[in-house]
Amino acid sequence: MESKIRITPFEDGLVIKFSGELDSSKTMLYRDKIHREMTSSGPRFLLFDLKDCSFLDSAGIGLILGRFNEVEKVAGGCGFIHLSPYARKVIKISGLFSVMKEYSSLMEFRKDMGVKL
Repeated sequence: MESKIRITPFEDGLVIKFSGELDSSKTMLYRDKIHREMTSSGPRFLLFDLKDCSFLDSAGIGLILGRFNEVEKVAGGCGFIHLSPYARKVIKISGLFSVMKEYSSLMEFRKDMGVKL
């Protein structure tokens, strides 16, 4: 599977979907793409979709954690949606679930974060 990123805006936030491998060979490119989108739209909320993520290493975890730190500075929030069993396991082992939650849908995330529906 080809590694890809797709960024979709919603009210005051972005859904960031990773497909394929999220590793050190892609994180710089993805970080720049996310940074450009965050600079232009100024989101307070990020929702990471890892349904089609087939591999996730420490560089990928660092990419996600870095974006979490950015939105935390503006009193925002982050979460996960559509985690594959593999991604859920890696996220759990990494400890990211201590600062970010998994949601069943964008609607549930928006409700929990207090974003206009």
